[in-house]
Amino acid sequence: MASRTAFVYDSPFPLKSLETFFIRHSKDVFNRLEFSRALEDAKRLCDGRHSLSVMDVDAPIIVDGVIRAGFEIKTLREDVVNYGGYVKVNGRQYEGYMEFVRRTGIDVYYLVRVQARGGDYFYSWNVKRAPVRFEWLGSRENGTYDYYALIRRSAITKLADHEELVKYLRDLIFGR
Repeated sequence: MASRTAFVYDSPFPLKSLETFFIRHSKDVFNRLEFSRALEDAKRLCDGRHSLSVMDVDAPIIVDGVIRAGFEIKTLREDVVNYGGYVKVNGRQYEGYMEFVRRTGIDVYYLVRVQARGGDYFYSWNVKRAPVRFEWLGSRENGTYDYYALIRRSAITKLADHEELVKYLRDLIFGR
């Protein structure tokens, strides 16, 4: 209840603006689903067999007219993202970003907000520079069996809080 009260009374944004934002965001999700389904239907209409994957870079960063980087932004629970000494993310998507980086030369970074009992923190890494291995992991019974990219935590930057994230982004995007 306290968080709802703070949201209602302490938020600097008018409720109508928040409502508009959330409605627009929800419609965007449905538009993406419709687009993906239309692509699959278009693929079925074509002769021959085609490999198709759809991905989006969540946050392309352009500074002074130059593309500096792209970010894939995730929020994952600590017990889901951490796998032994590795960080675990979707393998097919990761392979897509590796190919994107290879073909375009644009750096793609992952930025993962890790939800933890003691408070959230962030992981970030460059797709091109971080060593990765791929494995099928999880439980078929629980519906978690999937293809994952495993990135060594020793190759990842861990940011304790928002302030560290801001400084990291400053250095990464704007240099010192």
